[in-house]
Amino acid sequence: MLRRAMAADVDLVVDFERDVMNVKLYGRPLDRIAVAAEIDANEYYLDERIEGLVATGSLRHRGDGSAYLSNIAVHPNERRNGYARAMLRHLLSQCAGASSIDLAVHPDNHAARALYASEGFEPTEVRANCFGDGEPRLIMCAMPSAAGLPLDNS
Repeated sequence: MLRRAMAADVDLVVDFERDVMNVKLYGRPLDRIAVAAEIDANEYYLDERIEGLVATGSLRHRGDGSAYLSNIAVHPNERRNGYARAMLRHLLSQCAGASSIDLAVHPDNHAARALYASEGFEPTEVRANCFGDGEPRLIMCAMPSAAGLPLDNS
């Protein structure tokens, strides 16, 4: 089930990254140093089942009150089983009070784009060479109310 990643999970995530990543759609797989930094700097979640690690997702709360979702990935053998939607909804549940929520997705990743749109995300811009891998990324944003979250009224 879903749990927060710890430093001891670095090798598990590195292996998962190798199995999951499509260089064009997701970028290069993260190495040990990058995974350790992601786990340390963000809320990084793992979805573990009997069959092993099936999905990952990460969330970063920014100083401006917004949130950024990243590293939402599902093992190729487990796609189309609802794991991406479950991870996305979990990440969104951690964003209550955020002024806005955004993520980056490859324009050719139609399944992910449809998932994000179904949860209230809308495309706002295309960034060429967004992650330095020569590929563009579509930035999609949602207001918390569009994603079914309460607004922060403080």
